[in-house]
Amino acid sequence: MTDISRKDRLHFRLSQLSQQAGAHLPELGLGGLVTVGGTVLLLQEKLIERVAEWLPPWLIVVLVLSLPVAAGWLTHLVRRRKTPPPPISPRQSFPGEIDGPVGRDAEIQQVKERAQEHGIVVVQGAMGMGTSAVAILAAWGLTADIRKQRYADLRGPDREDPETPLSVAQRVLRTLGLPPGAIQEPQDATAQVINALTGTDRVLLLDNVSTWSQIAWLPLSVPGARIVVAGTFTDELPQHIQPIRLGPLAPEDGRRLLARHVGDARVNHDPKALGLLVDACLGSPLEIVRIGRWLARNPKVTLQSLVDDLRSVPVDKMLDFVLERSVTQLRPMAKQLFVLLAGLPIAEVDHLAAAALLGVPSAEDTIRELADLGLVETVRMTRVRVAGAFRGGGTPLEAAAWRRLVEHFADQADSFAALLPRDEARAWFAIEDRVLLQVLALGNPVPKTARALARIADGLETWFRLEQRHEDRLRAAEALAKAAKALRDEHVQATAELRQCAILLTWGDPQKARQHFNQAAALRVTWPAELHLQHAAILLAGGDEFTAVESALVLYGQALSGGDLAGHSLRLTNVAALLLRKGQTLDHDRRGPEAHRLYADARAVLFESLDLAGRASDPSAAAHAQELLALAHHYLGLSFDAKSHLKEAERLYAETADEVGRARCLVQRAGALLDEPDHQPDEVVALLEEAEPRLPPAGVSMALTHLHLARLRPERAAEHRAAGLAALAPWDGIAEPRQVSELRASLSAL
Repeated sequence: MTDISRKDRLHFRLSQLSQQAGAHLPELGLGGLVTVGGTVLLLQEKLIERVAEWLPPWLIVVLVLSLPVAAGWLTHLVRRRKTPPPPISPRQSFPGEIDGPVGRDAEIQQVKERAQEHGIVVVQGAMGMGTSAVAILAAWGLTADIRKQRYADLRGPDREDPETPLSVAQRVLRTLGLPPGAIQEPQDATAQVINALTGTDRVLLLDNVSTWSQIAWLPLSVPGARIVVAGTFTDELPQHIQPIRLGPLAPEDGRRLLARHVGDARVNHDPKALGLLVDACLGSPLEIVRIGRWLARNPKVTLQSLVDDLRSVPVDKMLDFVLERSVTQLRPMAKQLFVLLAGLPIAEVDHLAAAALLGVPSAEDTIRELADLGLVETVRMTRVRVAGAFRGGGTPLEAAAWRRLVEHFADQADSFAALLPRDEARAWFAIEDRVLLQVLALGNPVPKTARALARIADGLETWFRLEQRHEDRLRAAEALAKAAKALRDEHVQATAELRQCAILLTWGDPQKARQHFNQAAALRVTWPAELHLQHAAILLAGGDEFTAVESALVLYGQALSGGDLAGHSLRLTNVAALLLRKGQTLDHDRRGPEAHRLYADARAVLFESLDLAGRASDPSAAAHAQELLALAHHYLGLSFDAKSHLKEAERLYAETADEVGRARCLVQRAGALLDEPDHQPDEVVALLEEAEPRLPPAGVSMALTHLHLARLRPERAAEHRAAGLAALAPWDGIAEPRQVSELRASLSAL
């Protein structure tokens, strides 16, 4: 059905070359000017003599001076034709008001009334029944003030699997202007949604919901706000939810809708055929509109002739009949784009990505042609996806087109990652991050895409770190490692393995981190500086082999360039951590004076690290140095200075949206309060309870949190004891630092 003839392919290639030439017209014009100039120089003597005879000297001077100006003006004029893409809004209002769907007035009014009464209303309907249109029009009726509109399209980029409840919760939080990385489970978002909406008179519209489980965490009502949910809901709804169900259109409404597209003259000529066509669409507004648009584009086709054609095909093929006719009418470029979109492993792309697939500057006219025939549908602003009837059409993925698409995404990820945390960059990543993850996770990656995939992964790493979505960070690194291994690019694979190692260390799992470190070290690549740093971190997390850690940090420093201020700041911070760990060991061995000297040395090193971080304008490195400075001053008995540095560390962690770092500071504050004889237990518990949901599920900080809570709340000591020991489980069966051993012993003794 979607095969392209040789003639069509030739037309497509010619049109492609024409558009590419148009895109480079300024360069071609300037290049031609230079070529002509070179020829003039070669023939200068004879040519100048002839020109001098024909033209007066003053005119020659004017021409020579005006040619560069004219060329520059022409270049500017041509480039102005290429309109830049519109800026991405960080927060979407409802989609624009559309023509009222025929036969749905009662349902729209019902949605508005129920939303006013109950605060939340669910609109349910099969695909093509106009569920989104009804919900959108009802939401506009609830508020026309775009400042009070909050809209989230929850239809994900994966054709096979809907968005997970956690991903949906994160998308809703982002829509409400809240940090999505602060939740570990979807239920964690319920209270935040209530706080963000209560008393605001806002309307939150969640569109294209696939299953109830995606939004089961939503509050049942929010005082002073309304929530409208629209979707197909393939699973069972709970008994307390009474949805407004949209069924097939009534026959008379279907005829009115079809007549809107084909015109009164054709309807009056074949009124009986009009009813038969509506019956063939089974009351689906989407199919009725699709047939109406096709008939509008084919005015010579009578309604009766189309009915006769439909009678000649099996019933299960009737709805595809008009679509197949539409494909045969496509121009070559539209047909090529349709084939490419149908074969993509991702469900939707924006207009720029569609142009990259074709290898042309713009695909807007081509997309418009496909949309007019109902072959693609527009979702989430300028994003398009193939209509449902053609999903999974079995068309092969064209390697060159996919390579162009990956390069496009890599360029975009580079550009927007450099702009973070600005709103337009946040908005782009919020829309595209799931698509980029799918691009990374392609089962059989196309050759020569490893470096572009690495750039995509770099952009996602920056974005996910900003949002504190550590599970997504790990998912992106895993996907990059698999792709690089399949493409046999060991440099990219080593980067991905080291990234997984670093994430798992932060997440409190040194055993798995070492596995990825070993995989990176086994690759036949020259050890980058990061490999030495991760080696030191793993050694420090896996025991008290101070000499080996020191050696690894020396090698890391040698591998860094002299101008890498952030890298050297990180090295000094790790040196200070090593000194603090050594001091703790000596303290436990009752060698106080020696420990005191190491704490003082660590403090001096950290001040140097802080200076380098400031010169490098790296707030993350500065926050870590401030955190360790607070610890060093605490060990030195300088509580005032410790509090000052801890306060600054919290501020910097909050500035960089590092919730894990801020949570560690909260635990440190709680520990400092416990050392004060007149501390208030409730104040300490409040700090620890604020820190707990933000900490990784495993690691020293989580174990220490539960140890403190167990001592402050004896009635729940057994619960906190079990949770604290579970946080230390990653060290089971492997070497562990003395700090971990002592924590384990303290928890076991509760």
